[in-house]
Amino acid sequence: MTPFALLQDIANRCRSHAADLPSRVEAVESWRGVGFILAGRRYVAPMSDVSEILTPPKLTQVPGVKHWVQGVANVRGRLVPIMDLAAYLGGRSTVGRNKRALIIEKGDLFNGLIVDAVLGMQYFPIENKQDATDLDLPDQAKAYVSEVFLRDGESWPVFSFDQLINDQNYMDIAV
Repeated sequence: MTPFALLQDIANRCRSHAADLPSRVEAVESWRGVGFILAGRRYVAPMSDVSEILTPPKLTQVPGVKHWVQGVANVRGRLVPIMDLAAYLGGRSTVGRNKRALIIEKGDLFNGLIVDAVLGMQYFPIENKQDATDLDLPDQAKAYVSEVFLRDGESWPVFSFDQLINDQNYMDIAV
């Protein structure tokens, strides 16, 4: 057997024992966000809206502000106002070790929002997005939710921090 014939034989045996390529699977476009609990209800926010997630930092109280303004904190050398989002929306946040501060940075606005717990990154197929007009939400939260994702029979309202920071009631913190 010539060296060339030997190589051909090896190549033929390799082809006959090779596994088939995997079948083509349609890629499903997905949306991702940060899941969190607020006043006992599950929400999700776009990943692009949340720049950082922290345990609630040590706060300095600020006089003459509304009850939902927790105070200010030093986060990596930057002064950050910390707000209790549940209290702003008229609810009560729960007490617990799972509380987190979602740090929101939009242009010049640098803000921390206290939520009851963070549920980590959540992925939803784009086709599972629906209009949130029929969703049963607290009245104060409806202004900040226009979409909802459905997954495993559960609804995940999409909380818009853009709408929150553009709300004059939220920006007016003085008593």
